[in-house]
Amino acid sequence: MHLDKKIGSIFARIQVEKALLVCHGLPYEPGSVVEKSYTDLAHSFSKRGFPTVIFDFSGTGLSDGHFSLKSWVEDLLTIAENFEEVSVLGYSMGGAVAVRAAVEMKNLQKLIVVSSPCCINLFSDQVLKMIYENARMKNILNGIGSFEDFRNSFLKEFSEIEPKKWIGDVNVEKLIVHGKLDSIVPFESGMTLYNLAKEPKTFVEVGEGDHFLRQDERVVNFIADWLEGKIKEKRIRI
Repeated sequence: MHLDKKIGSIFARIQVEKALLVCHGLPYEPGSVVEKSYTDLAHSFSKRGFPTVIFDFSGTGLSDGHFSLKSWVEDLLTIAENFEEVSVLGYSMGGAVAVRAAVEMKNLQKLIVVSSPCCINLFSDQVLKMIYENARMKNILNGIGSFEDFRNSFLKEFSEIEPKKWIGDVNVEKLIVHGKLDSIVPFESGMTLYNLAKEPKTFVEVGEGDHFLRQDERVVNFIADWLEGKIKEKRIRI
């Protein structure tokens, strides 16, 4: 993939063949990933030698379109096909999307899933109502319509990408990370994905970790170490 850019008065072409694609979760606050801590995340991985792509999924941030999980899977596949090789790092719902897309990727090298839901039964009407009301109040998910429209569409699409159905079909190296103190997506969700995944796989329990592990420097450094092939253990607690 190449990007053409004017730097001052100079034309430059940036050529990148391999990249780490970072997938955000359902946004809690308005704004693009470039305004949030994902920029710091990209900087951290780039310094370790991993060219990193952060992006807004359809219907969020600076991207066009309406929100749908199906569109998110298509977004990730579209970006990935522009590179010779990719690794994918997904946080929360972004991890669920990454698992589904990983099955379709021919150029995938490694998959990292952090704080991600495994199963549709995690999304009760109460949980969906909270997501919907926050999205409407802060205008962070475009085109979601009424609560009934949102609920029906979300449950239908999540049932189609439900990670527990697909993780066993992902054949590349997998790293699954979950915080023991996650109050949004239970720790057991990460364990379920790990147990259903085939080798090669690694599971990391973050003992004092909550849901927002992208802001945990220990976790970021561990992921970079794993991408570099420095981690050989299968089950780890940090």
